[in-house]
Amino acid sequence: MDVEATVARLRRQGSDDAAVEAKSSVGKLPKDVWNTVSAFANTDGGLILLGLDEAEGFAPATGFRAQPIIDALTAGMPVSPNNASPRVEPVPDHEIERVEVDGRQVVAVRIEPLRSDQRAPCFVVDKALENGSFRRRDDQNEHLSTYAIYLLRHRNEYLRTDRQPVPQARVEDLDSQAIERLLANIGRAQSRAVAGTTSTTEALRRLNILDPGGVPTLTGLLAVGTYPQQFFPQLFVDITVHPGNAKAAVGEGVRFLDRREADGAIPDMVAEAVSATLANLKTRRVVRGAVGQDVPEIPPEVLREAIANALVHRDYSPQAVGQQVAVDVYPNRVEISSPGGLWGGVTTDNIHSGQSRSRNDALAKLLTRVPLPGGGVVVENQGSGVPLMLNAMQSAGLPRPEFTAAVDRVTVTLFRHGLLDEDTAQWLKAQGASGLTPHQQMALVLAEQSAVVTVGELRRQVGIDSDDARADLQHLAALGLLVELGTDRYSRPTPVLAPRPWSPTQQDILAAMSASEGPISVQYLSEKTGRPVGTLRTALRGLVEAKAVLPTAPPSSRLRAYRLGDQPSLFTLDLSQLQ
Repeated sequence: MDVEATVARLRRQGSDDAAVEAKSSVGKLPKDVWNTVSAFANTDGGLILLGLDEAEGFAPATGFRAQPIIDALTAGMPVSPNNASPRVEPVPDHEIERVEVDGRQVVAVRIEPLRSDQRAPCFVVDKALENGSFRRRDDQNEHLSTYAIYLLRHRNEYLRTDRQPVPQARVEDLDSQAIERLLANIGRAQSRAVAGTTSTTEALRRLNILDPGGVPTLTGLLAVGTYPQQFFPQLFVDITVHPGNAKAAVGEGVRFLDRREADGAIPDMVAEAVSATLANLKTRRVVRGAVGQDVPEIPPEVLREAIANALVHRDYSPQAVGQQVAVDVYPNRVEISSPGGLWGGVTTDNIHSGQSRSRNDALAKLLTRVPLPGGGVVVENQGSGVPLMLNAMQSAGLPRPEFTAAVDRVTVTLFRHGLLDEDTAQWLKAQGASGLTPHQQMALVLAEQSAVVTVGELRRQVGIDSDDARADLQHLAALGLLVELGTDRYSRPTPVLAPRPWSPTQQDILAAMSASEGPISVQYLSEKTGRPVGTLRTALRGLVEAKAVLPTAPPSSRLRAYRLGDQPSLFTLDLSQLQ
């Protein structure tokens, strides 16, 4: 555990974060530490530092004694279940260690995410499953919803939701022409899928379009139904075009520039959603030989694959059929999100490996045979979809797709602009990084834009193996361009080597503060800028770190507000242009 670098980061940002929680723990182990254990185990893991006082700038807490804390932790997370009374179940893999901070002893507890063979979620025993299950979001522990708990309980099970009959539906609710095209497709492929069947009804049963009693299934309606939304009104794709890089708050001017709903069966939804998204993207002129061609910012095949995957692999359980697949188009990116977390052992780390697994196996298989309106089939179901997206984005000079997974939702982010654009090249030159390799430059940009860069993220973005990615990051750390936060995790040093313009969120914050006569709270900033509180807190950390903004109280105080620093002219922002 690189605790020294972690503590330095906490002190720079002035608060805990998604990966670290510090508690003074003087006298005894705080009861709410078990909430944090649960949250880290149910999310991405994390580090708990006991014996540090956040209110005092994460200094060692006066009066802290390590041994009683270690004893309480060991009793609460027993390695052997025999005659034990754990405080959380299941007990996550963990490591407890004494470390020194400023010459004083503190206790570091590394909590690992639950293994795939453990029954999720991890919950606090005294609070029971419903009230004692948490997840980590920024520096907070949030209760898991009933739906999220349901997903975690069944994260490795085939529930066969897609094979369930829809009692109100009739055969007449299926599209006869779509069925004809499907059966013709199967015939051309010389598949044995319907071999030996003597009627269309029998063939549809074989394909899981009808159940044994002749009632249309969810799979049948979604794949070849005339209008599935007759029975499931919310099973559509919601395409929204936003004016800024975050969703606008209610009452704050124009909330969206365009909005469409793509409905019908999945082939129609995919085609319509891709078309609506492309209509709101820019094109660039590409000359190949003597021929010029207008090319969309994001390759259409990437959008098609991302939207199709969202519809095929989403959760269709009764708890989720009231939720849509969402396509959000922002000036800098497109996000496609779908209900249901990653399933069956798939993680954001291995999703690129080409595994082919689906919680909706009947639907996924059928859609490999259902033609799209413009040709081809909806999905390949061979694990080739994500690699196709990666290669197409890379070939277009764009960052690889970014996959983020909460317990109850998966989001794919497709960036509209390349990481190494002209402005970024100028910034790299200012850092003295022009002589670095392209991979090392990419690592530096990722660290600057995302706060943290990992071996895995660099490997995914530039397509190199882990050893080469690790060597590049270590080289940048040796040059002082990065600092190591822990195993395979790096960030930019503070202060940065050269100033760069503030982000749009930070510019909005400074503009709002310049128009205010006194300190303002983060909630007020949210109202004025239309940006979420969590986004503002992240942006404020950078401003506080650079002393462009000064806090009025410690991070733990409810009275904490912010004002402009005493020397705003030092920073790269002309406030007069923002008012």
